[in-house]
Amino acid sequence: MPRTKMSFSYLCPVIRRLKHILIAVGLLLMAFLAQRCANAVAPTGGPKDTTPPKVVEAVPENHSVGFNGKKVEITFDEYITLDNASQNVMISPPLSEKPDIKLKNKTVVIKFKEDLAPNTTYTINFGPSIKDLHEGNLFKDYVYSFSTGDHIDTLAIAGCVLKADDKKPAEEVYVSLYAADHDNLDSLPMTTIPDYITKTDKEGRFSLNGLANKKYLVFALKDANSNLYFDLPNEEVAYLDTLVQASCLQKPALPVMDSTVMDSLAMQVDTLVNVVDSVVFETKTTTMYDQNAMNLTLYMFTEVDSTQVLLEKKLVEEGLLRFVFRHPAKDAVVMTPEMLPDTFNLVTMHSAAYDTIKWYFTPNVKDSLWVQVKYDTVVNDSSHYSLKFKDKKTRKKKTEPLKVDNNLLGKGGLIPGEDLILSFSEPIVRYTMRDSSVFKCDTLIYYDTLALEPADEHGMKYRLVTPFAAEKIYSFEIPDSVFWGIRGRTNERIKADFHILTDDEYGNIYITVVPPAGMKQVVVQLTNESGKVLKEETITQKQEVMFEYLMPAKYKLRALLDADGNGKWSTGNYHRRTLPETVIEYKDPLELKAGWDIDLADPWEL
Repeated sequence: MPRTKMSFSYLCPVIRRLKHILIAVGLLLMAFLAQRCANAVAPTGGPKDTTPPKVVEAVPENHSVGFNGKKVEITFDEYITLDNASQNVMISPPLSEKPDIKLKNKTVVIKFKEDLAPNTTYTINFGPSIKDLHEGNLFKDYVYSFSTGDHIDTLAIAGCVLKADDKKPAEEVYVSLYAADHDNLDSLPMTTIPDYITKTDKEGRFSLNGLANKKYLVFALKDANSNLYFDLPNEEVAYLDTLVQASCLQKPALPVMDSTVMDSLAMQVDTLVNVVDSVVFETKTTTMYDQNAMNLTLYMFTEVDSTQVLLEKKLVEEGLLRFVFRHPAKDAVVMTPEMLPDTFNLVTMHSAAYDTIKWYFTPNVKDSLWVQVKYDTVVNDSSHYSLKFKDKKTRKKKTEPLKVDNNLLGKGGLIPGEDLILSFSEPIVRYTMRDSSVFKCDTLIYYDTLALEPADEHGMKYRLVTPFAAEKIYSFEIPDSVFWGIRGRTNERIKADFHILTDDEYGNIYITVVPPAGMKQVVVQLTNESGKVLKEETITQKQEVMFEYLMPAKYKLRALLDADGNGKWSTGNYHRRTLPETVIEYKDPLELKAGWDIDLADPWEL
């Protein structure tokens, strides 16, 4: 039977139908995929990876000796990122030229551009630079070391750097070591690249490993010009005034037992020592290091130039000239050779520290003024000032009113035995009490009975002379434009309700403070939770310190060991080998409740 042949014309409709079906299926598939893409869901591939990368190979091996190559390769068990290697990776001793540090797949490659020093142990601290690629898990402070000689140094020094004035961690600070066998050791931070160097982390911590068996000068620097020298007056520094011996792990004493077990344990201890030798110092971990060298604390400060200078001479506001000295200048003379009219109303005021002098005067009386400033033989300045204030933003605004404050506590409480004091933002040249002023005692209202008098020599404060009695409620109201300041400003309406404080409204804090032997004086300060000083008392011997009439709140105590006796905290000076004065915080905050006293029984031994 002959084979039947199908013609091409018969197949064309079938092919066309198949083609249409395939196009429809393709469109449906594309729509499905688009929907899946638009509604992405989290993969269900198991728990999130929280494990940092691990080193699987190093060429040469970590802690190798006899290194004479130009390249180090460190391979990890997964793909990693290398974050800001030029800043985060620290090589010690420092090199003249920074090596090339590159990432190739899972391997960090370090190529040196110079010959390394003979018989020297080098450490490479990667800091916070190594993270895994996908989850960002940090392999923090990995340290790799090798020696160009026949042995590797394994000693270490570690600790933290804090800011001297507030004890907060000093981050991103270089910590350097200079071997004590150098000549002119104290001058090296100003002239010489350190023997070893590292950086502090966010908590101010640092560790320097791979050290030789020597004593070292420890010096910290906030390097403003990136040259590793202390050569700028505004660079922050910290140092220890004693040399520090680099430390090693101490093997624990083994109990008496048979020789086989002893040999086995001794081998385990040696292995443990070698392993822990490469582990980064952690302050919260109990270590086998000598704590003197492994728990150092350096306090960072900025030196203050002891030379007296006039830092500022400026018309800071309309009717206010300000002169600022670097140091207290109690005997400074500010004067003018010109004859001043009485209407100029010049008032001279010193700051409490005597480092600032303010000249208040009535504006628009003179257009300009010659002023001479003299202090001993170090300041002799003569300047001509325009007395027209040129701050356009301020001049467009209407004249600000006088700012008025008072000495009431809490909800209008006046300390027993004190006068009610009004404090003004500038000296008052005149005041006229008007008939609309009101004074009220309980339900009785008095008119024309408000009497005030100056409470200081400059007219910045006025006291209410009306006597007050306990257990009575008082109020007063002074209309606007009663007080006129020296710069032409006047008050808005002043209103206050007050009473004499009762025992159940306030509390007191009592503490006996014992200064260190030989300390000139101690300034004991009461602060709020944020550290603002509220009250202070200076003592020279063991004494009970009393902070009274305090509103309910949380307070802190601190003591300044005032070695120079100037009544305030003084910074250090590396050039003169003086450390910043010590600030000691009381161990716990104090929560004071209304009607209660805190009487701390145990003396505070400083």
